Amino acid sequence: MTNKAQTVASSGVEALIDRLRNEGVSAGQKKAENIVLDAQKRAEWLIQEAEEEARQLTEKARQEADAILATGKDALQLAARDALIKLRDTLLNSFSQEVTRVVGQRMQDPAFIDKLILSLAGTVREKTGMDNSQSVVIQLPEDVMGVDELKKNPEELQQGTLSHYTASLAADMLREGVRFEVSGDLSGGLFIRLENEEMQIDFSDKTVAALLLEHIQPRFRALLQGIVK
Repeated sequence: MTNKAQTVASSGVEALIDRLRNEGVSAGQKKAENIVLDAQKRAEWLIQEAEEEARQLTEKARQEADAILATGKDALQLAARDALIKLRDTLLNSFSQEVTRVVGQRMQDPAFIDKLILSLAGTVREKTGMDNSQSVVIQLPEDVMGVDELKKNPEELQQGTLSHYTASLAADMLREGVRFEVSGDLSGGLFIRLENEEMQIDFSDKTVAALLLEHIQPRFRALLQGIVK
């Protein structure tokens, strides 16, 4: 081969080498760019997935917090309602006990018993039919001072808590045949028994307190509930 021919062949080889090198570099660059793009896409997908997962976790946490808050509010409202009911019941019970105590205390007062007998003898006797009864018995508590004397000596009516004036006046107004007795069932107040009619009128402390509560307790309850101001 001549020198010229050798020179031409060498140039062709170098050109081939250059072309292959350039194609390899281009291919590498292209592959590198594709790797970078894939990595970027992967990173973006991972970020989106993370953001979506975070959003779902946040929403779930918010829903759980709302549920806990709603449950807490319901529990507080229920507790407040129960507390109000308990307080109202306690006040009603205390009110009933106080009314019963005051009525019982009042109806153990001998002076009040005097007035009660006079009132019954005067104002109430016609309505209760006492005038038509052949035998009227007034029963008083055992612990009323002087009742023993009335029981033992009802014709005298000069000793004891019932004043002579009251007892005498009651006897006059109620007619002859009125008797006073002691009842172990009474702690306060009195019973009036119309023997011929087999009827007993209950003016005991417990009955009067119950009647009084029946009248005033609904209003007291309405006051507690704010219905009446």
